[in-house]
Amino acid sequence: MLLLLPATALAATFLLYPIVNTFWMSFHSVDEFGRMQGFTGLDNYVVLWHDPAFQGSLLRTLIWTIVTVVITTVISLYLAVVLNERFPGRTLVRSLLMLPWSASLVITTLLWRWLAHPDFGAVNHLLHSVSITQARIDWLANPSLSFPLMIWIAVWVSIPPTTLMLLAGLQSLLPDIFEAGALDGARGLRKFLDFTLPLLRPIFAVSILLNVIFVFNSFPIIWVLTQGGPAGATDTLVTYLYKVGFTYYEMGQAAAVSVVIFLILFVFAIVHTRLLWNDGAA
Repeated sequence: MLLLLPATALAATFLLYPIVNTFWMSFHSVDEFGRMQGFTGLDNYVVLWHDPAFQGSLLRTLIWTIVTVVITTVISLYLAVVLNERFPGRTLVRSLLMLPWSASLVITTLLWRWLAHPDFGAVNHLLHSVSITQARIDWLANPSLSFPLMIWIAVWVSIPPTTLMLLAGLQSLLPDIFEAGALDGARGLRKFLDFTLPLLRPIFAVSILLNVIFVFNSFPIIWVLTQGGPAGATDTLVTYLYKVGFTYYEMGQAAAVSVVIFLILFVFAIVHTRLLWNDGAA
């Protein structure tokens, strides 16, 4: 027990205290310097609940997270299955897969921002070259275009780690299981659906949980690309939180947003883990 005391003290200092302090701040009026001015109860949460900007940010966050994680998981599963097969140049292809992950999110987003430039960007040039359209498309000024672009960048940077996790899971599967399935007549798609996917369920659970947490809390992609604009039309909860806290200096409301984000992810993690545990127990 004594050996656990240092680790427990560190966890309480750097994890538990900030969480408790943020919860406590969310029930107070807090000035721009972080000083609590007075207890306000649930007033900060009531203000958020009636704020259309908060409601829109919450909805966009859910869409952004679900779509990104689903697309990432599907593409990564396909790539993991392909890279698990033997073919010439497999090592090179695996190395190239890491390129989107090797650069920081800020650098990657800046590159895509330049590619989407309405006058000099490669995206519009490609569309013009193949005669899809000759229009000047300002990708970042139109939320119906910039938001899907944000999702695509998130997918782009999420594919490498997710593929590696699934590939590691595939390579850990014992070949004896598939040999026994082959004796029972399992071939091709049936072998994949009846054996590979069920055996990968723990890896799927971990990758989905991590991706949901990372994507939900992703800040650099949105901020570098649009800063939540135009007029907050591409804000998610994290960029909304930043604006509330560091643009409007409503620190109590910012703390309330942090609590909402924490509770959403905490509940998701519990439900996700509980469902997985029940499936495993069954």
